[in-house]
Order: sequence, then C-alpha cells, then structure tokens
Amino acid sequence: MAHSVSISCPSCGVAIEGTTAHTRSLSCPHCSNWVYFGSNGWESAGLFEHAIDAPSMLQLGKSGKLTDRHFVVRGRVRMRYEDGYWDEWWLEFEDGDHQWLEEDDGSYRLHENIDVAAEAALMKDATVGGNVSLDGEDWFVTERVDAKVAGVEGSLPVAIIPGEAVVCVDVMGNGSKMSIEAGEQEVQISRSSVVRGAAFKWS
Repeated sequence: MAHSVSISCPSCGVAIEGTTAHTRSLSCPHCSNWVYFGSNGWESAGLFEHAIDAPSMLQLGKSGKLTDRHFVVRGRVRMRYEDGYWDEWWLEFEDGDHQWLEEDDGSYRLHENIDVAAEAALMKDATVGGNVSLDGEDWFVTERVDAKVAGVEGSLPVAIIPGEAVVCVDVMGNGSKMSIEAGEQEVQISRSSVVRGAAFKWS
C-alpha cells in the first residue's frame, strides 16, 4: 500500500495518522470534522454526516481482490441528483494505484483517471448535444447530470466540500468515451469499464 503520512487536524489540532500523499479530504477520527486540502492548506468544513447507509457489498475498510489485484476500500462519496443517488468508492490497490468504483443500483463501473487539462467553469456550461474543450480538442457531450455531495466518509483523493455542486458530463470523440466530474475545487476525467459483482473476491 502507499506510504502513510501524518497531518494535523485544523479543527482539533490532533495528528491524523495513516493518510497518504493521495489524501485531499477526510473525516478526522478524533473530532469527526470533515477536513480538506484547500488553497490555504488543510481546512475544516465542519461536522458533516457520513454517507447514508444502504445495502452494498462494499464497506469502508473492507479488503478484497479484483482482477488479481488486492485492494482496500478507503473512502466513499454519495452523490445525489434529481432521480436519486449513487455512490463512488475510493479503492487503494496494493501496488499503490488508486481508482474510483461507481455503484449505482447494483451495477459497477471502475474508473481510471486520465491526465487531461480541463476548466471547471467550461464543464459547468456543458450542454447535451454541444461540445466541451479538453486539451484544445472538442468533445461531444452525450449526457449531463447535476448533482450534489450528499455524504462522505473515510479518506478521499479530492478536496471535496460537503454539499458542493458537481457537474457530471459524459463525452465522446475520436472513437473514445470519457467521463468528467467538475466540482468547486477540481475536475476529474476518467475512462470507465463495467465490472460484474461476481468479479469481487472478498478477504
């Protein structure tokens, strides 16, 4: 697993052990405040509910194996939108790699992040049938969902602020498809693949 580091909670001042270089937000295990890495270093977003419990084979801290790779579930974000919600689980693999696993009504998609430049403001103006610019190239928008962060738990690789609005956009171009999530702090771009529930082997 990735090398762990220690940070000081901006709310209670106690050292938080076990974080990694990937950690950008987490729930302090001492005072339960949600803290995130913002423009002024580590900041507190105050107390915030954990992701609402719902039936799932995934749980925070649970370990397993996927495509012959061992992983541990490190965090979860619950996203709420007009028609309901979905969960995004942050998986840490033993080789140091990390990936998001999207869970929606019993279906799963594993997301591999892509290093592509994009501006959050441009993503928020995206409309279905229009184009967005990624690294200077135009991509066709096939779907847009406006969501909000409804729950968080564990540790996450993005500076999530509870309650923030997130624009989720699917695009295609040059025979390729990508997913984009633009929040107030960051933009994440990924390619995803469907994963069957039977593919998970739990420890």
